[in-house]
Amino acid sequence: MTPSTTLGYGFADAWHAVAGAEPDGTRPAHDEGVMRELVSYIGPGETVLGIAADQFAVEAATAGAYVTVVDPSPERLARVTAEADRRGVTVDSVPARWPEAAVAHHDVVVSAGALRRHQDLLAALRAMVVHADRLLLCVDDAGTLAPHEQVLAALTGGPVVRQPPRHLLIAGVLAELGLTADVRMVTGVRTVTGTDDADLVRRLAGRALPGPVAERLLGLLAPMLSRTTAGEWRYRCPTPTGLVVCPV
Repeated sequence: MTPSTTLGYGFADAWHAVAGAEPDGTRPAHDEGVMRELVSYIGPGETVLGIAADQFAVEAATAGAYVTVVDPSPERLARVTAEADRRGVTVDSVPARWPEAAVAHHDVVVSAGALRRHQDLLAALRAMVVHADRLLLCVDDAGTLAPHEQVLAALTGGPVVRQPPRHLLIAGVLAELGLTADVRMVTGVRTVTGTDDADLVRRLAGRALPGPVAERLLGLLAPMLSRTTAGEWRYRCPTPTGLVVCPV
């Protein structure tokens, strides 16, 4: 690859290489601790724009913010609207794909792990900056190996593959946009669900594993496994999460 002076070269290109690289079924840490940390930066009565329909939108609305979410998925929008109704709060929704959505400026613009859906990090962040009047908040994985990744490497003899810390790539692109971000760490929880043993193993490993290896994997992870109310297997583990706080 030839070096370039194009804005975003380096951090944005590194992001492009890892965006969407997680096994199906894995989602970012959205546990109560991470949500509380995000909400602590938002004052009552402030306007908040979320670039995805997720649990953060409901938590921010419950804390007294006026929240709008942008999301192309009718299912995700419906889930957030239903949860907001159940909690007695309002979350406005815009059915569109970020950053193409036409929305007003807001005091705070937030990505609670949603930037991983965007291959073009530079475009997504630039639009977030344009729409934020006070603050930009981004949460994403810090690149620390999860227990199941370490166990898989030991069982299969495969290489230990470390992903770049996504939150630092976000901070790097913001720096290239001329903004100084404060980077902090919050302990979140990574969750992977599967309909049965085989499905959970496939989601954890990214592929099917031989029976004895799959059985050993689940045995070693047993303290972190549970059943959901729907009968699915759920794996949860503590995960260091990066929080990027950027005044605009």
